[in-house]
Amino acid sequence: MSVVGPRSSVFTTLLVHQNTLVADWPDHHSRLERHAKRLRIALPENTPELLPSDSHEWQLMRVSVNAQSQEWVVDYRPISVRNEAIDAITLPAPRWNQRTNGCKHGDWGAYKQAHQAAMAVGCDAALLVHEHAIVDADRATPLLLDEDGTVWVPNEADGGVDGITSALMERELKDNGFPVSRGRLNERLVARCHELILVGTGMGVCRVDSIDGEDIGSSTVLSTVAHRILDQHFTDEATWSHLRTHDE
Repeated sequence: MSVVGPRSSVFTTLLVHQNTLVADWPDHHSRLERHAKRLRIALPENTPELLPSDSHEWQLMRVSVNAQSQEWVVDYRPISVRNEAIDAITLPAPRWNQRTNGCKHGDWGAYKQAHQAAMAVGCDAALLVHEHAIVDADRATPLLLDEDGTVWVPNEADGGVDGITSALMERELKDNGFPVSRGRLNERLVARCHELILVGTGMGVCRVDSIDGEDIGSSTVLSTVAHRILDQHFTDEATWSHLRTHDE
């Protein structure tokens, strides 16, 4: 009988463009290697393959490796909420141990349940809280614009996933004149913030309009710049990679 726990698998979610190219594969593969090492899972030496599809829409491709089979498993799903203003709720962040927290691992059910809980009350995302601070979201990374112009990103040590899109934003926001710091997104910081956004492979850049029914922030400066950064990133040919196709 197989055990479904954190060390049962490791995964990442890629953005697929017209079923031919994937975004940021080197970064995703590098993160897979880091997380697999922490979870003691061996990755295949080859790359995953793109499956046949008639869809020409952008979609998401979940790539995982089972600890027992040590083979790539590929699943597709459509993009739901992306680059929109959203409403969020807060929920306790799932916790495992220091080695496992922050990995994209096989025991991902708590994140899925958090997303379902948000949808059940008419919201789009769940902000995950640990010790009175936002440490992650159910499928994206929170970025907060403080009243002094600083952009705050949750500490990875607090249990958030090291996001591919958030890493891009950290680099590019600094080049756009925004000081970026890692720290605790505590209640006081959130209450006074000018803007809170969620960034991720699937969500793109989503401005959070309300948390638990309370309006938050009045600025759109951060989301405007973040949208521009992401648009520029996706127009760069170097962003996109070919993977093996099914008939290779």
